Amino acid sequence: MAVLTSESKFAVRKFIIHNSQFIILFLLVTLVRLSLVGTGTMAFIDERRYITAMLGLRSLGEGHGLDFLQAINSMGARPGDGLWRAIPGLGQALLLAVFHLNPNSPVSLQVPQVFNVLVMGLNIGLLYRIYRQFFAAGFALLGVALYASLVNTNVYLRHLLPYDHALFLFLVALWLLLSSPALSHRRYWWIGVLSGFSYALYPGYFMGPLLLLGLGMAQAVAPGVPAGARRAYSRFVPVAGQLAGLVAVLGVFELLAQLAGTSYLASSRYIATTVTQGSFAEGFSFIGTYLWQVEGWMGVGLLVLFVVGVLLAACQARQFQIAIVVLPLKNLLIISFLAWLGYAGLVQFGHKLVFYGRILHFFVPFIVLGAVVALRALAQRWPSRQKAVLGVGGGLALWHFAAFTLTYRAVSYPCDVAYSHGIIDSRQIIRAKTTGCSTNLIAYRTFGPLIRDQRTAAYPQYEVVNFAYLYPLGCYQPVVKDGRKLIAAVPYFMKYPAYQFEGHSPAERALLRRYRYDFQIISAQ
Repeated sequence: MAVLTSESKFAVRKFIIHNSQFIILFLLVTLVRLSLVGTGTMAFIDERRYITAMLGLRSLGEGHGLDFLQAINSMGARPGDGLWRAIPGLGQALLLAVFHLNPNSPVSLQVPQVFNVLVMGLNIGLLYRIYRQFFAAGFALLGVALYASLVNTNVYLRHLLPYDHALFLFLVALWLLLSSPALSHRRYWWIGVLSGFSYALYPGYFMGPLLLLGLGMAQAVAPGVPAGARRAYSRFVPVAGQLAGLVAVLGVFELLAQLAGTSYLASSRYIATTVTQGSFAEGFSFIGTYLWQVEGWMGVGLLVLFVVGVLLAACQARQFQIAIVVLPLKNLLIISFLAWLGYAGLVQFGHKLVFYGRILHFFVPFIVLGAVVALRALAQRWPSRQKAVLGVGGGLALWHFAAFTLTYRAVSYPCDVAYSHGIIDSRQIIRAKTTGCSTNLIAYRTFGPLIRDQRTAAYPQYEVVNFAYLYPLGCYQPVVKDGRKLIAAVPYFMKYPAYQFEGHSPAERALLRRYRYDFQIISAQ
């Protein structure tokens, strides 16, 4: 067993002392997030892809490699997600082997939820390192605290979705790109590889590789970058390596898809035509509407500060005697703003894509980054008020995170309510109704029994109401009561404002706010 040397112990102690405030913040946020797991899995239809990934993992374990490839290539152009999900999947497999826990039970499904929390923790660690490239420790910590406090940052932690995982790989690539002014060709290649795998995890973040390429190009043409001994275009060789890494990843996934009898590139082209839930009219207004209705004054304040920060970056704030931004920060803010502008334009004018809360999720780190630029400029303008800026900002972040935690803890989900009332087999549901005036809705799956071979034939039967994903939402028609016993009635989870921005139009969101869309369990007797 290796023993730490005195130099290593000193390095560890030094790291802890210098980053003690961040470590405390990280532990606080992570512990609160862990307290929120245990409910909510499989509430979104896209989470069913996790089951596909687990079936693929089982096929691989049984020696059926082709079935595994077919499984990960049937996940809606997300083969990287199928591979990545093997990490928590192995944990569930271990629980099955040792304790016979059904992987389809809420207890076992806490494993991928905890994996979500781990990745989200790594994301705030990466953001702290990225922010430290541009700010002193106090403002970097403030930026991380503001980011970690937002509803949009935390809302997906219960759900088996790839957004934070794709964001994690993107942030690793961004940190590599920003961490050294003179990067080796090999590091650029790895940046491309990471951005490619991030895209393969979740293609909705296609702007990630484009942003990284744009930032690489901006650094290549930055003043002071040597043009090379012979040719000026030699400065672009590293960027070519970055592009090569990206293409290599996409090429490998295309090869694996061809072996499975399909095409990854064709799937990627097809999925872009399916991002149409919601409203094309909300291209430019979506961000403001979301931040106001979901985040409240905190969201609006951050958006205003972001605009100020971008303007400071674009103008270099020469009216201040102290430099406000360095060139990489200026490039990052402007390119991220252009990425949002391009996506919003595709929604508003191209009618090819729609904004969701999960798309805004990609841009939130940059919104906070721009806001911190503005806050630091304020503190530099009046140095005596720097502690006040940091203190007030940190206090608001703590208050916002606490408010989110209390509200989020109160949200109930159909499958969890059903499971807690003894519905562990779909055969127990004799009839399903809805109050949303919609037809051909996707019904929720039910959680399986805790132990895989537990019998369910003798369990009681029920009628359920709104045990389906209410999309599209046409109107509200209450279910006629006939005197049977009401076992449970809880608000439909889409009543939570943040969830309403995952595909509902403004008119549908208004219906959800106005009427009582409840999930009900009624005795069959």
